[in-house]
Amino acid sequence: MSITQKPYHFLIRRVHSLLGLVPIGLFLTFHMILNLSARGGPEMYDKVIGTMRNFPGIIVVELIVIFIPILVHAVYGTLVVYTGQSNILDYKYARNWFYIIQRISGIYTVIFIITHVYLLRFGEASFAALQHFVSNPYGLIFYALGVLLAIFHFVNGLWAFAITWGITIGPHSQKVLAYALGIVFVLLSAVGLTDLTAFL
Repeated sequence: MSITQKPYHFLIRRVHSLLGLVPIGLFLTFHMILNLSARGGPEMYDKVIGTMRNFPGIIVVELIVIFIPILVHAVYGTLVVYTGQSNILDYKYARNWFYIIQRISGIYTVIFIITHVYLLRFGEASFAALQHFVSNPYGLIFYALGVLLAIFHFVNGLWAFAITWGITIGPHSQKVLAYALGIVFVLLSAVGLTDLTAFL
């Protein structure tokens, strides 16, 4: 019996989808908006990051709001990827492709987050450190893909979240939400890539 067939899957799936929205999705959005400070130059970015790192109780906040939710979401998501079955060869519908891209983007995002945290949270959290990393073409591609796939995973996850929680029940409401989230993806991607270009 796969993880998706277990009796408790109903509850776990809802917790998993909820964590993807709150706090992970909200933090992703906040983090990208905060990183717009890089457009003001190294001094402004380093000042903002330094203020965040020196915030009282930041370690506790990061554990509860960021690291633990991401860990839980990633572990269960990995189990879903491992036990899930793709049918894109049999049914070449757009949503089947979204299903497989969601899984790929999830795995890539986990690798991206680990790398990002290692570089900036446990290494030298500075404008110069990020600039040095993305000055390498491979580093730039890695970060650009990380940003875009993380946003895709969040936005596409919102579409699934609405179905899981019974918000969009019929095909029409699901289609309308898909178009709206497409706009959200474009806007967030513009912010994320704008952040990245500040380090070039």
